[in-house]
Amino acid sequence: MAFSELSRPWRARGHSIPRGGLLLCHGFTGSPQSMRPWAEDHAARGWAVELPLLPGHATTWQDLTRYRWQDWYEHVRDAALELSDRCGPIAVGGLSMGGALTLALAQDPQLRGRISALVAVNPGMTLPAAAGFAELIAPLLRTVPGIGSNVAKEGVIEEAYERTPLRAVAQLNRLFRRTRRGLGAVEAPLLLATSSVDHTVPPTDSELVAAGVHGSVERLSLTRSYHLAPLDHDAQRLLDASARFLEEHVPHLAGAQQ
Repeated sequence: MAFSELSRPWRARGHSIPRGGLLLCHGFTGSPQSMRPWAEDHAARGWAVELPLLPGHATTWQDLTRYRWQDWYEHVRDAALELSDRCGPIAVGGLSMGGALTLALAQDPQLRGRISALVAVNPGMTLPAAAGFAELIAPLLRTVPGIGSNVAKEGVIEEAYERTPLRAVAQLNRLFRRTRRGLGAVEAPLLLATSSVDHTVPPTDSELVAAGVHGSVERLSLTRSYHLAPLDHDAQRLLDASARFLEEHVPHLAGAQQ
C-alpha cells in the first residue's frame, strides 16, 4: 500500500476563535485518511480539529511492531492536553481502536475535566481468544492478512497495511483489556455509533461500552455501512449526528461564532 498525503497528520485551527476543540483518533493499522471526511466536515463548522497519526502507522507493518499500546495512548493524550490548553473543554472522537483510545482518554484523571463529549464509532473492545497468544505465536508467524477497507460503498479503499503484525495485535489486545476494565470511569456524554454489519469489530463490542460507561449514552445505528463508517454510505448521517451532539455538550469558547 502506498500512503498518500491523506494519511498524514491533519489539523485545522477553526475560525479566529474556534467553536471548540475536537481530537480525532484513527484505527489500528489504518491512518488519518479514514477520518479525513469527519475532520474536514467539523473544521468547516468552525471546530479546531486535531487528527494525529499514531506511532507506527502509515509507514510499514514492520515499523508498527516497534511500538506498545502506551505509545499510541500517550500520543493522543499529549494531543488532547495541548488542544485543551488552547480550547478549554474539548470533544474526542474515534473509530475502532481509535474508539478505544477515545474511551481510555476519558478515564484519565488529568483529562476527565477537560473532555466534555465523546463520539465512538464501532469501538473495539475485544479480540478473538487466539489474540491472547499473539505474542507467543509472533516469532513463528509474524503477520496475518490485513483488516483494512471494510466498506460497503463500492470503490472506497482505506489506506492501511496489507499485513497485520501479531506483535502489534498483542499490544492491541492489552489496550482493549485495559480500556474495558476502566469503562466505569467514563463520565462524559457519549455518542455511540454502531454498524449493524461489521466484519472487523463485532457490534456486541458497542453493547459492552454502552453497559459499562457511567455517563449518558446516545446510540446511533448505521444500517448502510460496514466498519469504516466515516468513508461509507452513512458518513453524512454520522457527521451530522456528531456535530449536533458536540453542539449540545461542548461549551462555546468566549467570543466564538454562535
